[in-house]
Amino acid sequence: MRETFRAMLVLVAVLFFGAAEFCSGRNTSFSCIEREREALLKFKLCFHDPSHMLSSWKGNDCCEWGGVGFDKNSGYVVSLQLKGSIYDQLYWYKQPQLYLMDNLEEVVSSLLKLSYFEHLDLSNNNFNGDRIPPSFGLMKQLRYLNLSYVQFRGRIPSELGNLIGLRVLDLSQYYHGRLKVNDDI
Repeated sequence: MRETFRAMLVLVAVLFFGAAEFCSGRNTSFSCIEREREALLKFKLCFHDPSHMLSSWKGNDCCEWGGVGFDKNSGYVVSLQLKGSIYDQLYWYKQPQLYLMDNLEEVVSSLLKLSYFEHLDLSNNNFNGDRIPPSFGLMKQLRYLNLSYVQFRGRIPSELGNLIGLRVLDLSQYYHGRLKVNDDI
C-alpha cells in the first residue's frame, strides 16, 4: 500500500510539473538569467532606437527579446544580432537603426557581464564616429564580431589581438577618416 501511495505521488508530481511546463509554453530549463537581463537593459540604454529594433526588450523574460540568442540548455546569452538596415531604397544611403548615445566603453562594459557571449553583430548602425574601445579585447570568448558600416574613426586598437577565439572580424567600411592600425601609421 505504501509503495502504491508513493507511485501515485510521483505520478501526480510528474503530471503537475509537466502541465506547468506546458502552460508556460517553454522548456523550464531555458529561462532568463537575471544578471544577464540587467546587462542587456544597460546595453539598451546606450542607444537611441528610432526604428524600435529593441522595442521587445521589456519585461522580465529576456528569452523573448528580439535579436538575443540563448544557449538552449543553460539560458545564458550567447549572441546579439542587431544588424541595422543597409540602404534606404529611395535615396541609396545607409539608414541605421541604432544610434549610439553613450560611449562604446559603456556598451562593452555591459556585454562583459554576459558570461558565455560569443557572437556580436552591430553592423549598419551609427556609432557617431566614436573609436573602437580597447576594452573590446577583454571579450575573449567572442568568436564572431561584425562592426561593419558603423562609422568609426581613429585607430583599431591592438587589444583586438587578444580575441584569440575570434573566427570572424568584419570592420569593413570604416568611416570618418583613414583606417589606422596603430598610431605610427
